[in-house]
Amino acid sequence: MADSLVLTGVKDVRKHTGTEMLRINPKGGGDTFQLKRWWVAGGISTCYEDATIFDVTTAAGTVKLALAASVSTNVRIDHDGSFNFTFIGANELSRAALFTDTFELIEHYVLPSISGGKVMTVTPPGSADRPSSTPITFTGVTLTGPSTANDGDTETYTFAKSGTATDVVYTLTSSVPEDTVAGGDVTFDGTGDRTLTLSGASAEVGNTRTDTLTVTIS
Repeated sequence: MADSLVLTGVKDVRKHTGTEMLRINPKGGGDTFQLKRWWVAGGISTCYEDATIFDVTTAAGTVKLALAASVSTNVRIDHDGSFNFTFIGANELSRAALFTDTFELIEHYVLPSISGGKVMTVTPPGSADRPSSTPITFTGVTLTGPSTANDGDTETYTFAKSGTATDVVYTLTSSVPEDTVAGGDVTFDGTGDRTLTLSGASAEVGNTRTDTLTVTIS
């Protein structure tokens, strides 16, 4: 996915095209956070900077994008969906930074008003790692339970999945319409073979997997 917005001043967000970037306010009130100047290492005294902060959230996690914004700032920010940012037409904005969700510095950006050209990305020694995106997978389902039973018996079948998807919805059906299926319990009506079919669907991954089991009823 991707997201884009225009920040005017320290809080006015316009032309927002997605949902990944969300401007947040300090818990104590106000529109900006007081952050230690991330571009200054060491020193006798600590200087702080007013910063506009966005939570940036993807499937990989959440990071914080900090902008040393002022009432005169105007900038378009594009996010590529993997915590990489493009700053377009930055006016009255010279510095920005990327932090973890707990405000550990990952990297910071020197914008053209200081760099004199392209945006310069600085990765300080000992900086934190950005969240890494691990694709969500859903590769199969497994149906287990008795393969033989008597007419009128109720048997219980269990479902399992392979992959990391957590939203799998299971549906169990029988090839014999007279059988009664309730969740994983099947009450058999009539003798002979029938096929039980387990379907598992994941909206996260966008696919459906199936498994079958032949049951003989005496």
